[in-house]
Amino acid sequence: MSQEKSPFNASVFGIGTFLLINTAHLKFFFAGTEPDCVEKDYKVEVSITEGGLVASIKVTPIAEELSAIGVLDLEEALKDAGVNYGVWNDALHRVSDELILNKWVTVAKGEKSGDGKDGCVKYHFSKEGKRVKLHEDSSGRVNFKDMDLIQNVKKGDILCELIPPEEGKMGRTVKGEEVHGKLGAAAKLPPGKGTEVIDNGTKLVAAIDGMVVWMDPEIIVEPVYVVDMVDSSTGNIRFNGSVVVNGEVGDGYEIHAAEDVTIAMSVGRVLIEAGGDIKIAGGILGQEKAHISAQGSIHAKFIQDAVLSAKKEIIVDDYIRSSEVTAAGPVIVRSPNGWISGGMVSSEAWIYCHTLGTASNPIDTDLTIGHNPLLNSEREQYKDEIIEKIGDFLKFQASIAKLRAIKGQSQLSPPQQHLYEKILSAVDTIRHTLIQKDTRFRELTDRINTIFAGNIYIEGAANEGTKIMIGKAKLEIQQMKRQVQFSLKEGSIAESEFVMLPEIKGYLESE
Repeated sequence: MSQEKSPFNASVFGIGTFLLINTAHLKFFFAGTEPDCVEKDYKVEVSITEGGLVASIKVTPIAEELSAIGVLDLEEALKDAGVNYGVWNDALHRVSDELILNKWVTVAKGEKSGDGKDGCVKYHFSKEGKRVKLHEDSSGRVNFKDMDLIQNVKKGDILCELIPPEEGKMGRTVKGEEVHGKLGAAAKLPPGKGTEVIDNGTKLVAAIDGMVVWMDPEIIVEPVYVVDMVDSSTGNIRFNGSVVVNGEVGDGYEIHAAEDVTIAMSVGRVLIEAGGDIKIAGGILGQEKAHISAQGSIHAKFIQDAVLSAKKEIIVDDYIRSSEVTAAGPVIVRSPNGWISGGMVSSEAWIYCHTLGTASNPIDTDLTIGHNPLLNSEREQYKDEIIEKIGDFLKFQASIAKLRAIKGQSQLSPPQQHLYEKILSAVDTIRHTLIQKDTRFRELTDRINTIFAGNIYIEGAANEGTKIMIGKAKLEIQQMKRQVQFSLKEGSIAESEFVMLPEIKGYLESE
């Protein structure tokens, strides 16, 4: 028995459902059934709001009665509207199951983009200032005077830098379109003094050596560190610039400055080092424990029981007593009644004072024109160190020779190979150290062998007990000599009448 074929057979439309949508209503045709057209009794609208982040649907009935809403209809409507991301299938089924009509129902949500992170300023120093940080040495002792309170910076050091803002997380619309996150606000560098902006305005660096200070909202690099006094409130001072002390420097405290040091009063048992000049309005009562050195000049009212050295001149107003004073420039005691008594005074230029030694109580007083006498001891120290390093070098060389012999037979074990490489590294280090020490040893030898020919000027009296040395020539004063100057002539020390030279007069009259 033959079966009548339907004009809408499965071979054309396939198994399942064929959906036809027009502007008025939905028509369904079912494959394998009678070709009756079923006209749907509702229409589906899609609304996309909130910048594409929310999709809603509304089912509106066309007929008076509605028995069902197809989920496939809802999905197809979303697809036609381009909605393909964040669809809530549960919401679609709820609309279908509950026959929700004439009401907008949210059925899809995208991902909202995030707010970006604001940029900021990263500071490379403490805005609150340094806190006391005590250091313990190898023996477990703590120096309570070394508090490290100054925030030193060198020219070019980074003080702060901009951290760029970040973009918020990426979002996505219900249509699958990416939405860029919001970029955070950019930060600004703080204003500065003694500073410089580099790298396209992203970094603030020190324009000078000094101390960095936060003076809200400004960063300041101070080239001068000013304190009322150096005591337990400040601790020892280590500063990249100049130091000014308006009061006292307590016994046992230290000042290390890359530039000048100026002190308004006298000092006692102190250690002062300056990369520039040192000016002490009062005197120095060193109690045999004061050490003061300058890469520039030193000026003080008086010097007593102290050790001083300067790469330029040393100028003293009143007297030098029982001290070790050395200068590359001249040494001058300016007072018309000024004197030098006891100890050793050395200059690579010339020496001037009114009175040398004392008449009532002769005391050993050495004046030297030439190299710093301390260079001899430094040279001997380098000599001993070089001999010691040569000994180490020879020991390592012997060990290397043995290991090389084994290596030549390809018998080095891994531990032996490691030892071999370690000894090679040690030998290389010793070689470089020897070269450096030998270079310094030769420099010291050259300076010691240099013949200096400066004069010693005594405007008043040179008393018994004084020893004069110019170059390699020596003279011991046996009896008082007045208004005399000593100079080197043909390898011997010659005496002549004191003459006030313009150079000396210039120092005496300077402020």
